[in-house]
Amino acid sequence: MAYIISEKTIDDILSADKAILSEILGYNPTNLSLIARQKILNSGKLDLLCMYDDTLVLVELKIAPFYSQIIEQINGYYRDLQELQQHNKLINAPIKKAILVTSCSSTDIARCEQESIRVCVYKPEEVLAKYFENFKELSYFLTLQSGDYGVVRLGLLNTTLRLLGAGKTQTQISHSENKSMKTIANRLSVAMRLGLVSKYRGEYFLTELGESFVQSGNENLADRLTDDQSNLLSNFVKESPFYSQITYTILSFLETIFTLAKSSYPVDKDSAQHFFVKSVGKEQTWRTPKARSTAAYIFSNYACDLQFLAMIGNHFYMTPKGIQAILLLQLNRSIKLIESQNQ
Repeated sequence: MAYIISEKTIDDILSADKAILSEILGYNPTNLSLIARQKILNSGKLDLLCMYDDTLVLVELKIAPFYSQIIEQINGYYRDLQELQQHNKLINAPIKKAILVTSCSSTDIARCEQESIRVCVYKPEEVLAKYFENFKELSYFLTLQSGDYGVVRLGLLNTTLRLLGAGKTQTQISHSENKSMKTIANRLSVAMRLGLVSKYRGEYFLTELGESFVQSGNENLADRLTDDQSNLLSNFVKESPFYSQITYTILSFLETIFTLAKSSYPVDKDSAQHFFVKSVGKEQTWRTPKARSTAAYIFSNYACDLQFLAMIGNHFYMTPKGIQAILLLQLNRSIKLIESQNQ
């Protein structure tokens, strides 16, 4: 198999994630620690120098099948390390030698055993895949799952939240709006995921943000947001992108437009829908064309309601507020990743 990947990439991964390196070497990760990488020696650069229990392990990495010259190379590193030990420049511990290659024969293994060299066969694609899986576990934002709740415009929350603020129950709101209980429940679910509503012992109530949202509304606008309401919500989404599935998915649709705009601008609706469904990992959930178009329609509406995007005809345009939101998303994503790695 041909690999279009540099050794440095795999070296970076093995240096950053000792669980993967330990698995390849067959070691307990708890007892393995990295001492140095790309260590300059007289005979060249040693890829990795590790400590396992009370033993030094020198690791030479190759993204290639075994070849005989590796034996000479790693033995040269071994002699260099011994020389450093003699001059008290390296801890005086036993040294083991390990070679990481993509394939080898039984003859190669036998030759290496004669030189006290351990041969470890690995697959670069598995290293890359495992690193991403481990990265996902660390990265909170990648665990957020997108979803839609059947509320096609954020302005539809207006009357429901106004009635909730007036002390009406969910059943009373359903009767007042002449809407089903399911419709009202969906609206309250969306409002809760936008920080407008909270729930206590089965009862919904407006949050401080929700009260400001209601006060900023205009009954004459029916199912549309006022500029003040749009600003309130857009600021909340920008400042709390990972608050919920809805906040993150709104920004995911915005990011879809931002990404596609690099090759073609403005971005047409069909291209956006196709890319969006893939980008949020919903190809298996939103399987039918109708489900995909509905989800893209809903979240594009939300992004437009918050003035992150403008839609003219069948094309999307980025707004200044949308560009600012993308930049903040990238910053918040980096901060969240750093925080998760430090936990």
